[in-house]
This record gives sequence, C-alpha cells and structure tokens, in this order.
Amino acid sequence: MNSGGNIPPGKSQVSIYMMDDPIAMVKVLIDIRQVAVEIDTATKQSEADEDDEWDDNFSGRHRDSDHKSVIWDTLHITPGVYDLLKLRNGTDTLLASGLFPSGKILKVRITLGSDNTVFTDSATSYPLEIFGSHPYFDINVRRENVSSISNNQFKLWLDFNLAKSIFFWNGQFLLKTNIVVFNDDESAKIKGVVLPEEAAALVTAFNSKDTLYSIPGEDGKYLFRDVNAGTYSITFKGEGGYSDTTINNIVVETGKRTEAPTITLHK
Repeated sequence: MNSGGNIPPGKSQVSIYMMDDPIAMVKVLIDIRQVAVEIDTATKQSEADEDDEWDDNFSGRHRDSDHKSVIWDTLHITPGVYDLLKLRNGTDTLLASGLFPSGKILKVRITLGSDNTVFTDSATSYPLEIFGSHPYFDINVRRENVSSISNNQFKLWLDFNLAKSIFFWNGQFLLKTNIVVFNDDESAKIKGVVLPEEAAALVTAFNSKDTLYSIPGEDGKYLFRDVNAGTYSITFKGEGGYSDTTINNIVVETGKRTEAPTITLHK
C-alpha cells in the first residue's frame, strides 16, 4: 500500500468525491463555497464508532471535556457552481481534498453560496433556496464509510440524492439536502444497458427498503453505486412512445458488481 511518504508527520490526507441520484430536471446548479471535515484528533480512523459520537454537545467517549480534541479543518476545493446532473449515472467528481491533523473523520460540512438554480427545461429556470437557517449542511461519517488507502490516506464518496433534496413549496423550489456518504471501494453496484438510446429511459432499481435512480448515458449504459445487498426489481421507463419494462429478481451481494441483462424497449 502507499505509505504516504509525501504526507507530513502528524497529518493525514483525504479526498472527497461527489455524485448524484438524478431528478426529472434539465439542470440543478449548486453553488459550493467551502468543504470542511470535523476531526477527533484523539482517535484513530480505524477505531470503532460510538453511538453518541456525533452529539452536538460533544459528549462522545472520545471527546475530552473542553472539546480540544475535536476540530474543524477546511479542505482545498475549487469554489463555484456545480451542475449535479452531470454527475448522474455513476459519474463522480473530486469535490475536495487536502491535509488535516491526523485523527478520525466525524463529519463533512459543505457550505453553499446563494447562486443555486434549477432548470425545469432548457429555457426555464428558478432560484433554489436553501431550506433552514444555515447556509451549510453536515454529513455524519462512520468508520465503514471511509476507504483507507494507507494509514494516513483516505477517500470517501458523497451521493447527493436530488429526488429527496429538492421540493416545491409555497411557490418556490427549496433545497433540503439528502446526502449519503459511502465507501465506493467496498460498496455493491448494479450495471447494465438499456436500448435504444432514443428511448431516453429512466432506470429505477427498487425493493421494499431502497429506491435508486439512474439516467443512462448516450450508449445506454447505466450504473448504480452504493447498493445495499438484497433482491431488486428494475423498471425502465421510456420516452417518445417506448413501452415501459420491468425485470425482477436481480440479486445484489455485499461488495460485488451485479450485471443486469441488456434490455431493449419497443414502441
């Protein structure tokens, strides 16, 4: 494994990637200003999670009484407006990276600016207002969510579920973020192909516990990442007069990639 020889003593390195679950819109533009991580410097990343580890009053076992072991550290990003729909179908982008004082990652905090917009079609846009009193949101991180490249190099992925994050209320679009953090190196996946390309199918994988969405690329390929183990049905909803199709009994095992049969939609 990479020993992290370029990382200074007492420091660790983290890379955070972002992707999205799609929504029936043309664009979703999110203004990201800052990314930070909350670190418990008195705890190793490999240590087991505590049930009260993320209490707002810092009452967790690893935190000392004056909170000095728990700090926030800002990572390097390119601030700007990100079109989250470009990250659909399993595509991700490096959102933030940087060095931080070695310890256990407890949270990721993303701070947004005011330039957030949704496009319902190519010519119609609406402001997207942040729901709540703070321009930031926190995501709890558990030990199993973090991929360890070495004892001081880590990666994690954020899945921005737009379908559960954007809602219309009182005449405006509101953003109340729903984000899942996961370890892509160990998560299960479903991949497949739906044809023809002009059907522009929306692909939905679901069972009694989970519902996942994907919009295939131009070649008809789709990919679901961070899939919980279980048995799924997959529905293909076509446009332009193409009939919908559902396949059943797609079995997903922990940490494995499942390949679904190729589906061809017909008018």
